Amino acid sequence: MRETADGEIVVMRTFDWEIEGQRAERVTVHWLLQEDGSMRYDFDRQPAATQDVHRRSCALRGMQPSRGVGLISGEGTIHGFSCTDLR
Repeated sequence: MRETADGEIVVMRTFDWEIEGQRAERVTVHWLLQEDGSMRYDFDRQPAATQDVHRRSCALRGMQPSRGVGLISGEGTIHGFSCTDLR
């Protein structure tokens, strides 16, 4: 964890992101901790390697990474991502 200059708490999780039909790749995801304990995923704030794996995961489904903000919460939740249809 680290605190940003504007006081936000960033939770960094390193794990193996499994890409369908390929070997898993180790990435670090940056989540912004929210007041209610949920965590916010923002594609544009991710490290380049994480963005690349997210892009490739979506491309397998003919999609691209969603550019909005995603939230996760719940005991034991470690990751989530979303894709947007290119049509």
